[in-house]
Amino acid sequence: MNMKLKNKVAIVTGSSRGIGFSIAKAFVKEGASVVICGSRQSSADKAKEKILSEYPDADLLAIGVNVTDTNEIVNLVSETVNRWGRIDILVNNAGVTSAQRIFDMTDEDFTSVIDINLTGPFKMIREISKVMMKTGGSIINTSSMVGTYGGKMQTAYSSSKFGINGLTKSCAKELGQYNIRVNAVAPGAVATDMAAQNTDERMMQFLTSLTPLGRVADPDELAGAYVYLASDDSSFTTGTIINVDGGIVI
Repeated sequence: MNMKLKNKVAIVTGSSRGIGFSIAKAFVKEGASVVICGSRQSSADKAKEKILSEYPDADLLAIGVNVTDTNEIVNLVSETVNRWGRIDILVNNAGVTSAQRIFDMTDEDFTSVIDINLTGPFKMIREISKVMMKTGGSIINTSSMVGTYGGKMQTAYSSSKFGINGLTKSCAKELGQYNIRVNAVAPGAVATDMAAQNTDERMMQFLTSLTPLGRVADPDELAGAYVYLASDDSSFTTGTIINVDGGIVI
């Protein structure tokens, strides 16, 4: 069986649940060594054990990391390099959402979303590209359908995802000379815990009605796009945002 990510080392932030967990599992299936990152060590450990129960031979490291903290990111990079000697793939998937009227949003509400969803990926790319520039690599950011057309009551979240698209394209131009490719995946409506906590049933029904495929996605349905962008199959693809949204943005 030809594994697309054999001998590659991947860091996946926000991989203790949801889309990130599906990405980590798909990478393991394709032969990668994977760093499972959660906001807490306990959640990262739990996700690691869950993957090991399905793939007992998986080569995993579980690390709790605050993606807004430069020192913690530096430690994450150091632990990964100490373990495997390289980093081939970075997936910036950690994120939070927000559904608030702009009138009700405090400075802190807005800043906290931007810090995690945009400043965090910037810091991750800055630190990890220092390692990747020696061997090349693939960086994949998680964007969103609202990073294309905005979202009512999603001022902070939408702004962060527009920012992710700009970060993706700018870093692709800057890091291409080191054979580092930078792309993004923009999901539509996905059945995750985070979506369930922030989107009521009426809104999910509305999003479903707008989606040509007529349903929301399972997180596992997004993982293939990340595998493609992480693998050598996409060796001449950079600066691209791939919509995996059932056709909601056309």
